Amino acid sequence: MREWIEGLDLWIAILFFWSGGIMRSSAIYGLARAASAGGRRASTINLAFDSAIYRRAEAVVHRWGVLAVPACYLTVGFQTAVLAVTGLTRMPLPRWIPAMLVGTLIWGVIYGTIGMAVVWAWLQRPWFAVLAMGVVIVAVVAVRYWRRRSRVVGDEASSELPRDPH
Repeated sequence: MREWIEGLDLWIAILFFWSGGIMRSSAIYGLARAASAGGRRASTINLAFDSAIYRRAEAVVHRWGVLAVPACYLTVGFQTAVLAVTGLTRMPLPRWIPAMLVGTLIWGVIYGTIGMAVVWAWLQRPWFAVLAMGVVIVAVVAVRYWRRRSRVVGDEASSELPRDPH
């Protein structure tokens, strides 16, 4: 498969990944939309969509609306959750389709140009993938620690402010 993808013209590779993204996104949206028609009442589906990632995706969709759809294609793993939430909340197709087309085009360009090169490099050098994941994990932990620390310091500073007697 690698030789076949590498042998494609750039625009054909982008079109290949774009069409794959369209099919995958449409399937996720369609299944979630069908589930919302009555399956949302089922306990198994409720448990699945009560996880942290789906609650976070729902919050993003509620906050950003249709802009969450193309933005989710810049993420890994969060994409499916956002697409499922748009189906479950029955985002209107005249809004969802253009947003999905833009997002899948972005995704197709990324994977058709540098994305697969990164995947092949990681497959050839698995230690590099482990190292990269380690760097990402350290960065995430550091950012969370820094945010939590700044919040605690901010709370302490605000509690030391003099109270207005009026």
